[in-house]
Amino acid sequence: MDPSRRSVLSVPLVLAAGAATAAPAVAADPPQQSPVDLRRTDVSRRRALPPLEVHYDRDAVVSLAYISQDAGEPGGCATRGVEETQQAGVQPGAGHVVVDGTRYDLLQTHFHTPSEHTVDGRHTPLEQHLVHASEDGRLLVVAVLLVEGEQGEADRLLAVLPDECADPVPVEHVDLRAMMPRRIAAVRYAGSLTTAPYTEGVQWFVVGSQTVSAAGIASFRALFPDGDAREVQPLSGRRILADPAATAWLRRL
Repeated sequence: MDPSRRSVLSVPLVLAAGAATAAPAVAADPPQQSPVDLRRTDVSRRRALPPLEVHYDRDAVVSLAYISQDAGEPGGCATRGVEETQQAGVQPGAGHVVVDGTRYDLLQTHFHTPSEHTVDGRHTPLEQHLVHASEDGRLLVVAVLLVEGEQGEADRLLAVLPDECADPVPVEHVDLRAMMPRRIAAVRYAGSLTTAPYTEGVQWFVVGSQTVSAAGIASFRALFPDGDAREVQPLSGRRILADPAATAWLRRL
């Protein structure tokens, strides 16, 4: 089966992303791990970067599930883990992005609290990841930093979060495109998965912020009171490149 089009509705978070990888990436020396702190002094603006072209359905059906790492253990359904989350699997063909002529199909989207990426050391309440894979298994993750404000499309999911070990919840009429900013101004770098096995060779695009309601933030935090975010990793000399317009949202956050 084409790994970029496989269903990930019932596959654990780490395996859902890792299973799309054609071959294990060789770890870099020094390591290239994620997330990172996006310090404006480390960000280089570039005018000629290949754009992130987004092609997402505006009326999609997703299946929202609690991704547990310990459901089979005694008391596991009531124990929260830092690598657990809420994940929405999407149907094949519901979305893809194109970068420099390569298509990456959307597999799933999930959340972390607080944000895994920081801006000049500052977290936002939540971070949403949209995980994609190319036909040959290369991974690309789009990160959206969620800030408290008006209801956003992410609230459609945050309002119906299932409990651990509960059945997945189908959510209809989801505007996937509205989960990203209207204008894409990305900060990009080479990194890794943020859950075990922390596979490197992942392209990261942090595209700014979207608003989510206080109720949505509270619902997710109620499930993960101790958070489910990996700590910031050393940049280790990596270059962080940004579209010129990204400067505006970096300054706001």
